[in-house]
Amino acid sequence: MSRARDLRNSPENNLNLFDLFSMFSIDGKTKYTEMLLRLMKSTPNIDQHVKEIKTHLTNELNIKKSDLDLIPDIQLILFFKMVDNLFNLSDLKSFQKFCEYNERGLIKENDVSKYSDFEQIINAVSNADLVLEAKSLEKQVNILFDNDEWLILRPLTYESSKKYGANTKWCTKLEDTPDYFMKYTHRGVLIYCINKKENFKVASFYSLDKREPEFSFWDQKDNRIDSLESGLPSELRDLIAKVSLDPHAKPNRLLLSMDEKTKEEKSLSRYRLDFNAYQIPQTSTTESRISRISQALGDGDVYNTNILFNDDQPSLQTYSDNLFRVNDDTPQTPPPNYWETEGFLTQSRLIDINSTPNDDGAYNI
Repeated sequence: MSRARDLRNSPENNLNLFDLFSMFSIDGKTKYTEMLLRLMKSTPNIDQHVKEIKTHLTNELNIKKSDLDLIPDIQLILFFKMVDNLFNLSDLKSFQKFCEYNERGLIKENDVSKYSDFEQIINAVSNADLVLEAKSLEKQVNILFDNDEWLILRPLTYESSKKYGANTKWCTKLEDTPDYFMKYTHRGVLIYCINKKENFKVASFYSLDKREPEFSFWDQKDNRIDSLESGLPSELRDLIAKVSLDPHAKPNRLLLSMDEKTKEEKSLSRYRLDFNAYQIPQTSTTESRISRISQALGDGDVYNTNILFNDDQPSLQTYSDNLFRVNDDTPQTPPPNYWETEGFLTQSRLIDINSTPNDDGAYNI
């Protein structure tokens, strides 16, 4: 109680309107100061202004109207002006939540004297939010790594992106703007990295759309940075690279269960999103097969590969046309023992284009 009394009585925390307005009076004469205060109180529409202030503070910051009614109108107006000019509304909301969480024992660093700015408070609240919401969001994220210092995850829904991307400038967590999140999570590997001790965040994105190649890292303020500037230890950078560059990697969206996907699409229906528009464009059957065959043959092994396509023959094979071409239009199967007798065994390949590649990505020959 003595600490509260000291703060109340401190001149720095007290404001005397009479002393302040007397500075406008000649020689500080009381009659002029009193006159100015009276004129101020008779300002047109002051009652309506006070009513609007009370409504705002009650609705936005949950301050009891009964407490506001105890404050004289002029003092309330000055109080509101100070709050409006010196604080950000969202910062004050975070401060209120910080107080609540700290009383509930949810803030890890509970020594309030160690907080020097609102950013530290917001980060502490964000970490507490994650603890509270981890259970409800567990189906909406793919956890890659979690210990006392780092949490590495892939957000699978817009809601989880907003929660885990809180207190950042990332476009993928912007309120009421799910379009960016959908674009990135349909087309690549989006990863959020959260440092629990230092309270900072880093994001990485690897594009699986070969038309738009990208492997980038972003700091909390949405500045593109080098991975070495991210503050991530080497083992976590390696983990991100391994997950992102995995030949079988899937976009975040494809990791979401059908049930959760249906729920999200319903919750986002008001935005009228065209989810199909975010998909990576599919290559044609011909383009896809050419790509697979090119990968299997490898550069420099054979040349002028001619491909036979026939949807009625799913096991149709492809041959190197510099070995088997009879004329410009008709590749044919070589005669028996052709490879061995002609000495082309190491230069030609016979590939089943519908076979499954082995572990190193090559196709059966």
